[in-house]
Amino acid sequence: MIVCSRCGHEVEETAWKCVCGGPVEVLEEQQFDVRELKGSSLWRYQPYLGTEKRVSFDEGHTPFVFIDNCYYKLDFFFPTGSFKDRGSTVMMSVLHRHNIPRIVEDSSGNAGASIAAYAARAGITAEIYVPAYASQGKVFQIEAFGADMRKVEGTREDTRKEALKRAETVYYASHQWNPWFLQGMKTIAYEIGEQLDWDVPDVVVVPVGSGSLYYGAYLGFKHLYESDVIERIPNLVGVQPEVCSPVYNALYEKERTCEKSVAEGLLVEHPPRLQEILKIVRQNGELVVVSEKEIAEGLKKAVSLGLFIEPTSASVMAALRKVDPSKSRAAVLTGSGLKATREISDILNKRM
Repeated sequence: MIVCSRCGHEVEETAWKCVCGGPVEVLEEQQFDVRELKGSSLWRYQPYLGTEKRVSFDEGHTPFVFIDNCYYKLDFFFPTGSFKDRGSTVMMSVLHRHNIPRIVEDSSGNAGASIAAYAARAGITAEIYVPAYASQGKVFQIEAFGADMRKVEGTREDTRKEALKRAETVYYASHQWNPWFLQGMKTIAYEIGEQLDWDVPDVVVVPVGSGSLYYGAYLGFKHLYESDVIERIPNLVGVQPEVCSPVYNALYEKERTCEKSVAEGLLVEHPPRLQEILKIVRQNGELVVVSEKEIAEGLKKAVSLGLFIEPTSASVMAALRKVDPSKSRAAVLTGSGLKATREISDILNKRM
């Protein structure tokens, strides 16, 4: 069953938002049973995803390594080089089952590349709208997968608005709004729990743009906790860049602004699930903001450890310096540095 997070109204399986304008999500109705797990991909959790596997590259179960007193979840080891594949495989499996022939999506890059790849796998035509400033590596990926790409001058918000115009006639497969994409995000919690033999860390640090990963991680850990699989829900620390931190600003009633950042994947001015994320933060989480200088320092720290990540992921490295090191910590690194080599070169060579 898919219901609105705001008014509780039940919607159709392919609806991406409620008639009231609120975001929708899939209600979890089945208890998690570790004895039922089979296979090696994230689809081992299929009974808890609400749909069958149709469009997949056998993705998931990315490496989880312990370095410098922290567990790093290497989600840049997905087929398209980012964690977005978690959501794409589930969402595209649903759309394939409903025979949807064409979709439109707006993205700063990673989600667009992921959805373009899975659309190609499914035989679905994809139109991807990206801001003109998007990293060339991500843009090339989208084009290589055969999607119809539209570059939009201006802000990330301008890109969203242009895609919404197109969505009046083409199905809007938005990674920010789609409830099935959110279902895929839950698997980050399942994997972290399983890879630590269900003894979850005290703190899990994730970047927050639209918030699908943050909210999905919470839903996953909550499901495990309510199924008596884990003893507690980790403290979820969300990270936003200082120059574009709408969730942080809403939490502390600050003026909302959104300027350009090297962490381009986090430049979401109006997160659809802002209210839901704020509720989690107040009950079971925390938000931190990091400066452009701190993100650059985080990137340098990452590469010194042999972790070649994009600047957006480096925001997590920066945030780790603000988390109590006496607590057990896990950090999710979401995107490959191969997507942003020019931007990384500029940072490492101090051209920014």
